[in-house]
Amino acid sequence: MQEQALRNFVHKSSLGGRLMLAILVIAGFPAATGILGWFELQDVARNQSRVVTEAIPAISQVRGVAEETSRVVAVAPELAAVTDEDQRVERAAYLFRQVDALHDRLASTPRSAAPANAAPAEALAAEARMRKAITSLDALVRQRIRVTAQRDATLQRGLDATVELTGIADTLVANAEMGTSAVISNLYDLETESPGDRQARFDALDRLIEVDLFQLGLMFELRAHASEIGLLLNRIVAAKAQTDLGALRAELDERVRVVTRRILSVNDPRRADRALELLRVVNSGGASPPEVSGLFELTARNLDLTARIADAETDVRVAALGLEQSAAALADEIEDRAVDAGRAAEQAIRATQQLYAASSVLALVLSLAVLWFYVRGNLIRRLNALSATMTRLATGNLGAAVVPKGDDEIARMEGAVEVFRREAITNREYEAERERYLTELQAHRSDLQRLVAEQTEQLRGEVAAHDAARDRAEAADRAKSEFLAMMSHEIRTAMNGVLGMLRSLARDGLTEAQGARLNAALGSGKGLMGILNSILDYSKLDSGNASLEAVPFRLDSAIRDIALLMAPVAEEKGLALRVVLPETPQQPLLGDMDKLRQILFNLISNAAKFTDSGSITLRVTDVSGEGPRRYAFAVEDTGRGIAPDALERVFAPFQQETTQTARTYGGTGLGLTISRRLAEVMGGTLTAQSVPGQGAVFTLTLPFALSAQDEGGTDAAPLPALRGLRVLVVEDHPVNRSVVEAYLDALGHRWKTVPTGEEAVALVAAEAFDAVLMDVSLPGISGIEATRRIRALPGSPQAAHLPVIGCSAHVQPEDVAACLAAGMREVVAKPITPEELKASLERHCPPHVAAAVRTTLQDLGHGRTRDLLVLMLDRLPAETEAVIAAARAGDLPAMARRAHQLKGAAGNFDLPELVGHLDGLSRGAAPSAAGLATLSRLATAAEAELRAALRSLSDAPSQAAQ
Repeated sequence: MQEQALRNFVHKSSLGGRLMLAILVIAGFPAATGILGWFELQDVARNQSRVVTEAIPAISQVRGVAEETSRVVAVAPELAAVTDEDQRVERAAYLFRQVDALHDRLASTPRSAAPANAAPAEALAAEARMRKAITSLDALVRQRIRVTAQRDATLQRGLDATVELTGIADTLVANAEMGTSAVISNLYDLETESPGDRQARFDALDRLIEVDLFQLGLMFELRAHASEIGLLLNRIVAAKAQTDLGALRAELDERVRVVTRRILSVNDPRRADRALELLRVVNSGGASPPEVSGLFELTARNLDLTARIADAETDVRVAALGLEQSAAALADEIEDRAVDAGRAAEQAIRATQQLYAASSVLALVLSLAVLWFYVRGNLIRRLNALSATMTRLATGNLGAAVVPKGDDEIARMEGAVEVFRREAITNREYEAERERYLTELQAHRSDLQRLVAEQTEQLRGEVAAHDAARDRAEAADRAKSEFLAMMSHEIRTAMNGVLGMLRSLARDGLTEAQGARLNAALGSGKGLMGILNSILDYSKLDSGNASLEAVPFRLDSAIRDIALLMAPVAEEKGLALRVVLPETPQQPLLGDMDKLRQILFNLISNAAKFTDSGSITLRVTDVSGEGPRRYAFAVEDTGRGIAPDALERVFAPFQQETTQTARTYGGTGLGLTISRRLAEVMGGTLTAQSVPGQGAVFTLTLPFALSAQDEGGTDAAPLPALRGLRVLVVEDHPVNRSVVEAYLDALGHRWKTVPTGEEAVALVAAEAFDAVLMDVSLPGISGIEATRRIRALPGSPQAAHLPVIGCSAHVQPEDVAACLAAGMREVVAKPITPEELKASLERHCPPHVAAAVRTTLQDLGHGRTRDLLVLMLDRLPAETEAVIAAARAGDLPAMARRAHQLKGAAGNFDLPELVGHLDGLSRGAAPSAAGLATLSRLATAAEAELRAALRSLSDAPSQAAQ
């Protein structure tokens, strides 16, 4: 019955259940074997764990005792040798830390790993002995340091007394020598005054021998013994044994007695008393204070402490050796226990391995039987049959039906394959129907392609119309730009003559009424130029040609400069211009300073124009968030204000608040338009707020980057005025020629004018000029072409570097770029002012200044440099001769003093060779004849260079002539 039930279970159970049964049979036997082995190896694992977690760390801890002990043995001599309290504290602390580490190692040894005998206790006892020895050594070293300090202080007092005693002895020797010299001099006087009195001479000679020379010998002996006492004191502290101290004490007492006798024979009571006091300081015979006796005692104590320190050091080494031996014995015992545990574990593992080998062979045989008789018969054969059926269906053979056998997963897979066979038959029918549909779809697609082609042709026509419209718009824009350029040239050309002549009239004597009319005419001309510049600026912004030029600047200084320049505009109407800056210091910024200045100039000018009374405030606020730096520039006025409906209209081109505003205040209506466009180019905004009758507030908000460097420093001191230049003026308009000629006359330059570019090229090839003022629009070849031909003149190196300054009413960026590309150094916009002409000539024709005075000129300026040159040229020849004369006379101190003074004077100029040579002489060394000749040559060359520099600074510009 049980066998039949098992057969039914196997037949009716699922494929997964049967596979699970086979796997359980195959894996069950090895699992049971593994569980049995686990119990067998559990004790082995516990023993091994104890060895790894307790015995091995314990051995490592105990073995580390030797390393700690070696550090103690190495540092103990250093502690014994220290002479400073700080070093003693440091070495002692280190040794005690090492002993503490030894104690921690021994105390942390696991009790289960340590043997049961007395080895751990012996190691701890050795550690305690070492700690006691180190404590004793530290105490002895501390005592020796204190005794050594007392000994050195006592020695120093004795040495100070000895030095003073030696000084007194030196004085007494000098006095005795003077007395002896006086007696000898008296002998010469007796020989001169009483040549026949032999008795007087003999008496004087006896006194010299018996008294003076004897006293001199005693004083010499006193000085020698005093010096020897100092040496003996130093030998006391250097003594190495107690016997040496006894010999030194006897020798010192003997010398003190000799010195005492010599002092008692001194005739100077004050010095004798002081010498006896000093002698009592160094006397070892019980005097008060007994400095030397204390020195001997302290030295003896020091020697005793040194010997005791050596014994204590030996005790430390002995204790360390005992500790090492105890630790080694403890480590050996722990290691033996670990080895025994390892052997037991090895035996258990070998037995378990044998058990695993037998069970593995048995499991392999059982697994093969299950796979062959069960898995192959019930699973693999059926799967092979199902695979052959699926292969037949894949090749398109759909004839025979698939009949499932059984009720397991393979049977359900056979049923699924039958479903796929039926679906394949249905799909064949669907494929035939799809082919029919594709034929109809192809016909529809052909019709759609025809419709798309017709629509594409229509769109091409529309694109062509758009291209034509764009070409017409671009042509209109080019025409506008050309018109503006032509109008700029024509108006600027005429205004150049008008303003030039008006400025020339201003230099002639005029009545007050004529001057007023002249100023009105100049003001009108400048106003007309302002309108023209506004139109050109708007055109540039409208065409998108504006670009940014970022420069570093400081916000506070830039705003103050703007306020300083605009203050006169406000003051003309009686208005106060106030500036409010952020309270905290601001870092240097990086941005387009020129455009910021242009916008603020425009806003402040408008505020002054529309404000009759009150004030104008320029308020700067830091509105930065987490991003880049942002600042708000608010221009606030107390004027008439702006109507609410006109707040946006005033920013439109050629628009003002009302037509009455334009008639009353004038203007083109482009200022605010240009300002807003510039603000947008800079990445900012410009807005307006106003209450009619109370004023208006225009707020400019701009971003700036932080600059890594500060703004450029102040300009160097100005160089002297230009020398008289010879300038070639190329200008076809007679009025403009007259204007430029008048400007050049006023600047002190000579000039020559020609009306065409061809004549200019020929004249440059034939004559020498310092600069060329070239009009760009000329009859014949243009100024640009004339510049190219000048640069290309053969055999004329001067023409390649000759400054050519363009003068043009065409100030569009592309026009200026073309001029510079042709070789012009700069383009000055018409109408030209005298200041612009002078600045341009100074930039490209700088004055020739000697290198020796260039730095001085920048530091002191023109006038003071000239005065300093005159003074230096007056002194240089005479001072040089004085130095040479003193050297030849052998008066080296005078030579060094004069050379030092002349070096300081020459150092005000860039004369490195002369200054270097004078520096060597100022050190007082005797110079050679060649060195003096070099000095003369350098001084002559320096004088010539300085005189040439003085002439260049003193020459006034010559009058101009045609």
